[in-house]
Amino acid sequence: MSFSERDLKSKLDEMEAEINQETATDSQNATQSVFPKVEINPSPQVQSWINTSKKWFNSLPKFGRAAVAIGGVWLSFSIVGALLHVVSSILSIATIGFILYVGYRLFTSNSSSN
Repeated sequence: MSFSERDLKSKLDEMEAEINQETATDSQNATQSVFPKVEINPSPQVQSWINTSKKWFNSLPKFGRAAVAIGGVWLSFSIVGALLHVVSSILSIATIGFILYVGYRLFTSNSSSN
């Protein structure tokens, strides 16, 4: 190996070590959340309701817990579905209104020019 090849090899090793160090630093930063930590401190009344609900849920048998969980998922999907129906209805009404407005403007501009 000539001197220039050894010099290139050492430079390559240095660059590889630098990249590995930067990658390790980036992966450490990536594991930390980019979002700030937010503490939610519910009011004592809400905290009491949460604690009561937890105690009630933990006192249920396994079948009861499963039934409550399935019911909660079903209710959540029902609410999301209802919200999506409302949004789609609003968008449909807006689209129809826009089409009617454009038609009205075209009709009135044609009749005024005659």
